[in-house]
Amino acid sequence: MPLFVVERDLSNVSPEQLLLNQRDIVSACIQLKGQGKGVRYISSAVVPADGRALDLFGAYSAELIKEVHASAGVLYSRIVEILDLTPSSVHRNTSRSRRSLQRAVGAGTTGTAKGTGHTMTANSAPELARWLTDGQRLFGVCLETIENFERIQSRNQTLESENEILREEVARFRHKMDVLQADRSEMVAAFNDLAGHVTQVVDHILQKSEDGENSAK
Repeated sequence: MPLFVVERDLSNVSPEQLLLNQRDIVSACIQLKGQGKGVRYISSAVVPADGRALDLFGAYSAELIKEVHASAGVLYSRIVEILDLTPSSVHRNTSRSRRSLQRAVGAGTTGTAKGTGHTMTANSAPELARWLTDGQRLFGVCLETIENFERIQSRNQTLESENEILREEVARFRHKMDVLQADRSEMVAAFNDLAGHVTQVVDHILQKSEDGENSAK
């Protein structure tokens, strides 16, 4: 799957809004993936001194990434396809950890701050690092909740299918019981008719026997 970097301008974006934007982007990716579209959010990096965010995506086309941002309602500056040239001999877990990166960001940088108030500036780096830490944890919880919901939903659909099969089986058994009940009623009626005929025959034989005895006397 090709890789793309999405560049976003954060000069007028607060840390709170940044987290909300990331949440909406992740949700949009999950929604499109559920529709069978090949796109996934991988990670984000922020350059506080420049007020920029660089988001990494995997997608089969740039159009899918545009669709993600349109669905999430998040603006971006540009989308660039990139190549992953990491040597195969380099393990992914040897790269700098997120915590060490946050310490580096928290140390501060020089330069002119962009924006005013609670926007992305060099002075907001420690706060940004804290927000990113909390945001990643919240994203993890959200993703886990969504995955659990999908598993529960899948299990619920399976149970619904099994219940439908059981309902059909019960309906068939009830039909068979109705048929057997009708057969039983017919058999009881036939047995009663037969018993009536037998009684009449026996009574007729007994009557003839009595008549014969009376004639002999």
